Amino acid sequence: RIMYDKNSGRSRGFGFVQFSNHYEAKYAMDAMDGKVMLGRALRISFALDKVRGGPVIVPRLPTAKQDD
Repeated sequence: RIMYDKNSGRSRGFGFVQFSNHYEAKYAMDAMDGKVMLGRALRISFALDKVRGGPVIVPRLPTAKQDD
């Protein structure tokens, strides 16, 4: 499913693919993440479940501490 902008009708630059099981999804992600398509690198990640009315918690990667 490709996501489109409501006002312009243009693609928002991302979409969703549903797989029948976790193994197939992981295999596809490993195979395609970082590959170039139409001159642009693909960034593949798993979508987070959205809970209606509840907060969405986005995991953050730890930041590297810089020395002064």
